[in-house]
Amino acid sequence: MLAGIRIVEFAEGIAGPMAGLRLGDLGAEVVKVEAAEGDWMREAAPVQPDGMAAAFFALNRGKHGLTLGENAQASGRVMREMLRGADVFITDRSPGELAEYGLADVLGTPWAENPRLIVADVSDWGASGPWAGMPGCELAAQAFSGYTRYLGSSADDPRRLGADVGSCGAGVFTAQGVLAALLARRESGQGQRVSTSLLNALISLKSIQLAAQSDPDQYSGPRVGGPHDAPERGWTTKDDPIFFSFGGSVGAEGRPGWTQFVGEVGLEHLLEDKRLDANGRNSTGHGSLVHKMRETYEVAFANFTAEDLVGKIRKYGANAARYMRADETMVHPQTQALGLVREVEAGAGEKVAVRAFPARFSRSATRTEGVAPQLGGDPSGWAASWGLSVELLSSLRGT
Repeated sequence: MLAGIRIVEFAEGIAGPMAGLRLGDLGAEVVKVEAAEGDWMREAAPVQPDGMAAAFFALNRGKHGLTLGENAQASGRVMREMLRGADVFITDRSPGELAEYGLADVLGTPWAENPRLIVADVSDWGASGPWAGMPGCELAAQAFSGYTRYLGSSADDPRRLGADVGSCGAGVFTAQGVLAALLARRESGQGQRVSTSLLNALISLKSIQLAAQSDPDQYSGPRVGGPHDAPERGWTTKDDPIFFSFGGSVGAEGRPGWTQFVGEVGLEHLLEDKRLDANGRNSTGHGSLVHKMRETYEVAFANFTAEDLVGKIRKYGANAARYMRADETMVHPQTQALGLVREVEAGAGEKVAVRAFPARFSRSATRTEGVAPQLGGDPSGWAASWGLSVELLSSLRGT
């Protein structure tokens, strides 16, 4: 789909490399450029059998690699030559850092030396405003955007969200922005600057929560509980916890299966409880009475395994799933059927499982490449096609 599109990625960590990875999955040719010390994600244990950090591999597989030298001027010349022939430049470097390489002018688009170049800059706090250029990170962005208030309880200290949702979200939004800019370039013939940040991503992903906070004590729409609710831990069973929900979506009449389900699991007396909806919606899922009714359900659920309960709930047309470990999820038949997990070459004859591009296309194919670039690796296999001469590359090493 993006065959022929060339991307220079001068970014480390998660957000920028995630954007480059997903665009590479769509067919773009991506060159990962690293400073002499390398991407800090290279040091993130655990490591794969070939010795490369698993997280670094997952974010940078399928990319070419170029390691810059200690001489910033020489490094800047090499990057400038690459950018003259590139379609996209993904960077998380500040204007000051780019200036050290003599590349400050690249941020001004259309760039005179390649007016078609799309510059995607991703930062912690955004490219403008009083916090622009200030240091930040995933945890700081989560705290600033209020994500910690939805975890734990009011009696506990704030907790971080388990996933790097800001960094991953920024990577996905950066890839979306690049795709939109590529479409716009078809009409205008010119590139533009696309700016994203962890803060942008977190606030955008929080749209439903922000809407709900207009009256958080009354809201009963599609979100995981209210901001004052205790953390979701599922319903305990004989073994693993489950999540389940009867009654359909907000405003729906629901399904009659709840009345049959409670009878099957020994909770017939709930049918006489005048507080409960006849379809089970307000006492299951994220219903308003869940926290009052959970213990009642769990007394009965102690007689059944999670898989048994999930089967019964689904039999009556409701929504249910067992809480699973990540390794269980990856080998589950549903995950396998979606083609989300693929084996790729990791180097040294080893293969590892990675997560493929999350969308499937009826007419187009994505690619799931392996082998991530080694720090200081030999670029001779691809450099000539990018217009990089042996002499120019030698200048990185001072030879």
